[in-house]
Amino acid sequence: MGYHIIVSLKTNRKELGTLKMYNDSGALVFGPKQALGRSEYDTSWSQLNGNTPTGVYSATIAGPMSQTDANIYSYGPSKYIDMDPVSGDALIAKQNGRSGLWIHGGKEAQAGATSYPLRPTHGCVRLSNNDQASLIYVLSTLGGGTGKVTITES
Repeated sequence: MGYHIIVSLKTNRKELGTLKMYNDSGALVFGPKQALGRSEYDTSWSQLNGNTPTGVYSATIAGPMSQTDANIYSYGPSKYIDMDPVSGDALIAKQNGRSGLWIHGGKEAQAGATSYPLRPTHGCVRLSNNDQASLIYVLSTLGGGTGKVTITES
């Protein structure tokens, strides 16, 4: 199957969650790292561009985006993880038109602008640029082009 990334998000999406990655043997090979699954619109997962839906996703490495200033600001300079919903709220969201759910980097929040260092997205999971680059590096060394992402909420 490849890697298994587990993203544990808070019910209060203004709080940071964590991302961990495990190899085929179940050993922790990356993380925990801070992750945010909050929409900048702070709306339900069922809404277009809402908070990141929980559930299981198949995942592949993609990108990076073209290196324009806007893309580097929004997604960071590294490759990203493209998540395709398989079950849970994620699958319901997909059936209702949600798409473009990724794990990516991007410019951090400005000092004083927020109580946490990661900016909200349009429903993706955001890591810091350094953590995203490290995640992609670990995936590359494992030879893991495809895998599974599970997103939970507590």
